Amino acid sequence: MGFILGGLMQGLFCDKCKSLMPPGSERCRVCGNPMDGAPVSTQSCLTDLTPKRKSEPELATESVAEAPFLPYKPRGCQIDIITDIRNALDEGRHIIIESGTGTGKTIVSLAASLEHARRRGKKIVYLTRTISQSDQVMKELRAISRIQPVSGIAVTGRGKSCPLFRGTEGFENLPPNVLSMMCEERRNRSIRGQAGGCRYFDRVKTELDSIGTFCQERFPASDELDRHCEKIGICPYEAKKALMKYMDVVAVPYVHILSDDIRNNLMANLDLSDSPEGLLLIIDEAHNLIDAARDQESFVINARMVDSAIDECSAIRNPTVYMDVGIKEFLTYFKNSMRAVATERLGLNQKEVVLEDDFIEERMMRKFSMSRTELESTISRVIDIGESRTEALIEHGENRMSEIENLGKAMDNWCSSSDKRFVRSMKIDAEGEYLSASCIDPKNITGFLNSLRGAVHMSGTLQPMDQYARVLGIGGNPRFRTYPSPFPPENKSVLYVTDLTTQQKEMQKDPTMQNRIEKQIVSLCNSVDKNTLVFFTSYNNMRTMRPYLERHIDKPMYWEESRNLRKTMENLNRFRAGRNGVFFSVMGGSVAEGIDFPGDELCFAIIVGIPYPPPTSEMKAMSEMFDSRYGQGKGWVYTSEVPALRKMKQAIGRLIRTETDRGMAVILDSRASRYVKQLDAKPTKDPAGDAARFFR
Repeated sequence: MGFILGGLMQGLFCDKCKSLMPPGSERCRVCGNPMDGAPVSTQSCLTDLTPKRKSEPELATESVAEAPFLPYKPRGCQIDIITDIRNALDEGRHIIIESGTGTGKTIVSLAASLEHARRRGKKIVYLTRTISQSDQVMKELRAISRIQPVSGIAVTGRGKSCPLFRGTEGFENLPPNVLSMMCEERRNRSIRGQAGGCRYFDRVKTELDSIGTFCQERFPASDELDRHCEKIGICPYEAKKALMKYMDVVAVPYVHILSDDIRNNLMANLDLSDSPEGLLLIIDEAHNLIDAARDQESFVINARMVDSAIDECSAIRNPTVYMDVGIKEFLTYFKNSMRAVATERLGLNQKEVVLEDDFIEERMMRKFSMSRTELESTISRVIDIGESRTEALIEHGENRMSEIENLGKAMDNWCSSSDKRFVRSMKIDAEGEYLSASCIDPKNITGFLNSLRGAVHMSGTLQPMDQYARVLGIGGNPRFRTYPSPFPPENKSVLYVTDLTTQQKEMQKDPTMQNRIEKQIVSLCNSVDKNTLVFFTSYNNMRTMRPYLERHIDKPMYWEESRNLRKTMENLNRFRAGRNGVFFSVMGGSVAEGIDFPGDELCFAIIVGIPYPPPTSEMKAMSEMFDSRYGQGKGWVYTSEVPALRKMKQAIGRLIRTETDRGMAVILDSRASRYVKQLDAKPTKDPAGDAARFFR
């Protein structure tokens, strides 16, 4: 790689006319100005020329001894955080951090990790929940390049980066494995020099050096790199795969670590397949990792999946899967077994039943006189037939996954989910019955994390940190650290009322409760001329109160729309453009976390209730598991109290994003009195008056 072998050389900008000079130039070729100052990277000039927001950190002119990779003048406890991370990593330990808004979690984690990784020859993988967070990583690496040579790249899935198939019908809905097969077929044709290959793949090798140089000079966001690659006619996905092994930092979404297959590919592309100890992992917004890991292992089998697979059997002449049993007969009996569960186990008006035995597997084994091993082999045969069918579909231009393969893999997962790590159940919704296997103990990620010699887990809402470490099964005596926000504490106020609650039994006991809550929301919204976010505990509560609120609030109103992200974001953008509107949302939804509202975009938050998760069979099983592992009562704390507090902290955290922001939150639920310390909250008897006085 030219840009690698060249020592990651950086260009120089003339201090006088800002023209780009080759490395080693003594005078500017444009204006003749002597180039005797300290070298300035292309990235630093780009940073300096960009108008700075008032709240942005001040760039340092040189590195400091305590933190040689910190590109800004240290503030607050940043040096302490960097020192603690570096020491933990040097000791081969995981460090789990809760760090308040304004501490600069991204930059301090990168600064500490780069110092450790540079000495130990490690690669840094920075896990992000959203693409915007990976863009922030690239922005900070650009700043670091001002004082230290560094490289990095943001990687997304093939579905976001493939220029060849984008625009074809149904592209957005293609499963990753189908798109992978489609790409592989085109790629193989290109490699063999056959017609019908991929023109974007053909140019990857010849243009890889120029892409590497572009990354080194610009530190582009993922979308920017995709556009640049497509403009010069090469595949962004293949370029990123080829380049990542040369990079100091690779930013990827969670799934790149949580999925076994994708993680194996990532490690192979980093040349770390046989040496996971060469990886340094940074997990951003780590409080989301546990639920993401559970979701990765959970799955459902619905009636549509089964019916579609049975219908597809007609296209493949019904091959046998076990002795003289045809595939259609086998899958049809699986469907009958699902219905038998609903008939025999679900009571009248019952929507769910937990399956504590292998009802379906045993029923199928009796029907076909087979052992457990033979059942599993038969399902493997179904998968093989389905995979062949998928290959045939793609060869004939039908870019989709075989329904038989889809169901076969789900059946295989079902048979593998009969241990205590899963809650298996039959459920019914508007579309019919379906099987659900919900993971409550994500073991797959645990083994991988413990194979690493240290990692950084960080979030603004991670307490209690021992719970996080326990549930993930992190061994090796992890280090826990908490750091406060450096912003003035008087800029934020959190209040709670003592005469209202959304607790169900209290609302049933007092029929006036809902209307009193509605009136309080109206009074608060009308008391200040500031952008206001109202957070509900559920979409149902928000829908129930919406008619009254729309009649009585005298301001522009915007709503989060359930299952309509496009409409929600349109509403949100209109809200942010104004300065005296009200946006109604749900805690734990798309607005409560991961979106910044700097300055006057958001000043006031109203939290309607305590967002304890609704009781489910999965929650009950997890609670019992934690009670048995960690002591009576821990189950409710871990499954209900901790998630509720984190959601409330996330909602309150939307208010203060810079040192000059001022914001207030009012919690309309007396149960907040239990959490005054965690939320730094105080009671109020006149919330609307207190809000008016705070903002006056």
